[in-house]
Amino acid sequence: MKYNVGVLVLVKHCEYKPRRRPRRHALQHLRLLLHPRLNNTYGVITAVEKHTEIFESDSTENHNGYIWYSQVDGKEYYFYEDEVEGEVVE
Repeated sequence: MKYNVGVLVLVKHCEYKPRRRPRRHALQHLRLLLHPRLNNTYGVITAVEKHTEIFESDSTENHNGYIWYSQVDGKEYYFYEDEVEGEVVE
C-alpha cells in the first residue's frame, strides 16, 4: 500500500489509467481524476481497498483503491494508486 488510513496526502497530479472494469466497487464516491481543480491540494486518506478485493484477477498493487477526504471542499473522492502523483505530508 502506498498510503495508509489517516495520512495527510498532497495530491500533485491525477491522470487516468485504463483498466478492466472492477468486479465490484464497494467504495462509491466521486472519482478524483474528474476534478482537476483539486490538484495541489491536501486531504486525508479515510479508507483503503486492496486490489484483490476490487478486481477478479491480473491486478497489481497499482490497482489499490483509496478514499481521500478533501480539505478544500469537504467531500470524499476515490482514486486508484497509479492514477495519483502524491506526497505524504508529515
